Amino acid sequence: MKTMLGRFDQSLAFVTVAELGSFTRAAEKLGCSKAHASEQVAELERALGVQLLHRTTRRLTLTEAGRLYLEYCRQLREVLLEAERAVSATTSEVGGRLRVTAPTSFGETFLPELVLAFQGTYPNVEVEIDLSVLRRDLVGDGYDVALRTTRALEEHLVARPLGVVREVVVASPAFLATHGPLDTPSALARVPCILNPHFRDDALWLFEREGRTETATVGGRLRINLYSAIRRAALAGAGVVRLPLFQVREDLEEGALVRLCPGYELVAMPLYLLYPSRRHLPLRTRVFIDFLLRWFEAPERRELLT
Repeated sequence: MKTMLGRFDQSLAFVTVAELGSFTRAAEKLGCSKAHASEQVAELERALGVQLLHRTTRRLTLTEAGRLYLEYCRQLREVLLEAERAVSATTSEVGGRLRVTAPTSFGETFLPELVLAFQGTYPNVEVEIDLSVLRRDLVGDGYDVALRTTRALEEHLVARPLGVVREVVVASPAFLATHGPLDTPSALARVPCILNPHFRDDALWLFEREGRTETATVGGRLRINLYSAIRRAALAGAGVVRLPLFQVREDLEEGALVRLCPGYELVAMPLYLLYPSRRHLPLRTRVFIDFLLRWFEAPERRELLT
C-alpha cells in the first residue's frame, strides 16, 4: 500500500512536470523543491523501468513511453478530482434551478416522488419538470437532464441506461365479451385497436416469442397520443391498446383490464438518463444524476421497469 500511495504522488508529479515543461515551475505548483520534484519523476522511471522524459539544459520533452503514460496520469488525476467533487457534494450547499424533461406518462408516474425525495435531501434546489410527448433539445432548450425511451442515441449526449420500458397489449373484459378471445398477434387485425400517432408506424406492433419476431398490422378509428387517455379509452371498452406495464399494472391485478396474446411479448424499449456533458456539470446536476441512478436501482422501481 505504501508503494502504491508513493506511486500516486510520483505520477501526479510527472504529469505536472510534463504539462508545464519545467521542474522549477512544477515544483512551485506542487509546493515542493525542484530537487524533490525531480527525484519523484526519477523514482517513477526506475519503478517503471522506462525513461519518460528527455532532459536537456534547455527543455524537457516526452519520450514515446512518456506520452503514453501521460494520458493515463491525466485520467488518474481526473478520477481523483471527480472523487473530490462527489465527496464535497455531500457537504457543500447545493442550490439553483434544475430543469428536467421526460415523456408525459412516464414523468407523471415517476418524477413527482423522485423529485420530492431529492428536494428532501437538497432543499435549496429548485426543480422545473417538463412533461411532453415532444422530444426536447437539451442543449438548445436549456435542459439539464432528460429521461427518454429510445434506441437512437445522440452522440453529443451522455446516455446512462436505467432499464427498459415493457409494454403489454390489453383490453377490457366488456370488450372481450363482444369480440372473443385474442390469443395471437394475428387475431388483433380483426378487432378495433386504439393507435398512438406519437410513434411512427403506430399500426405495426412487433412481438417476440421464443426468439422469433412477429408483426401484427392493426387498425382502428381512434388515435390518441397520450398514454393516460389511451388507458381510459381501454377501460371504457373502446378497443385493444398497447401500454407500458407500469401504466396498467394495477388494472391488470384488479381485473379491470386483461392482458392479451399470452406467451408473446412486445419488443421492449430501452430507458436512458441523458445529459449534455460529463465534465463541468453544475453541482446540482451531478448530485441529481447520482440520486436518480440510485433511486431507480431500488427493487420496487426495478420491478416496474421489467
